[in-house]
Amino acid sequence: QFSYDIYAGASQEWVVYWGNVTWEGTCMANDTFCWTAESKGGWTLDLWGQNNPNVPGICNYGSLKYAVVDLVAPCDVSICDYDTIIVSVTYSNNAGECDDCGDCLNPDYRPSKGWYYYSADTLILHVVESPPALYVAQDSISYVDQGQTQAYIEFQICNGDLCAPETDYYYSITSKGHIGSAINVSDMTTVSGGLCGNVYGVIDAEDASVCDYDTLTIIAWTEGGGAYDTCVQIVHAVEPQSVPLFTKPVVTILVLALILVAAIFLRRRMKGVK
Repeated sequence: QFSYDIYAGASQEWVVYWGNVTWEGTCMANDTFCWTAESKGGWTLDLWGQNNPNVPGICNYGSLKYAVVDLVAPCDVSICDYDTIIVSVTYSNNAGECDDCGDCLNPDYRPSKGWYYYSADTLILHVVESPPALYVAQDSISYVDQGQTQAYIEFQICNGDLCAPETDYYYSITSKGHIGSAINVSDMTTVSGGLCGNVYGVIDAEDASVCDYDTLTIIAWTEGGGAYDTCVQIVHAVEPQSVPLFTKPVVTILVLALILVAAIFLRRRMKGVK
């Protein structure tokens, strides 16, 4: 039995391994089995695996197979709701149909490990509060090159509610003006449930000195003030790093490439002389 927290709209994948084994020295033969899964709360399940669910399939003695349960928590669940998912394995009947008949040893006992093996397993899902409908994600610090005229400082405005529709978020980004002139920009972005949208504050570091610091503050909100978040990001001006285009390995590769091209060209010229 396992237990996990989940929130509305979130997905969960559960992999269960089942097999045709025994530690009692009996029933050591290939056999036909069925597996299935059910949700006690009526949640929709997507079932798949090595054997199709609810279809008889042969499992050789001593082998294992896997079954997979995929689900998405419904959007109409409430916080503290529970659902119980049960995966079960049975034999098929004489007519070759899935039946309720289970193993005569249930649970089966493995003496060498002291473990019990059942023909069913259980997953309990507990519904918890969804992430905020609005939150801002960012790095704690961003580095800009001294002399850079347009330094883009990224923020992410996120719609954490997977069940929410597309939502318009308004935002403003301001700086103190310690790197370039102070900025004060306002705009709007639309974000779907469970996704994030990238927005940027652009500062001018052309006249900045190495080790100058500035702070960018973002405020994001929904119309009417239903949701609100704010973050502050530090910006640090650093010395630009030169790009070593012609290091020794690069020069060696270029020379070898030129020699190869020249050899191909000369070979073609020699063929033309003939």
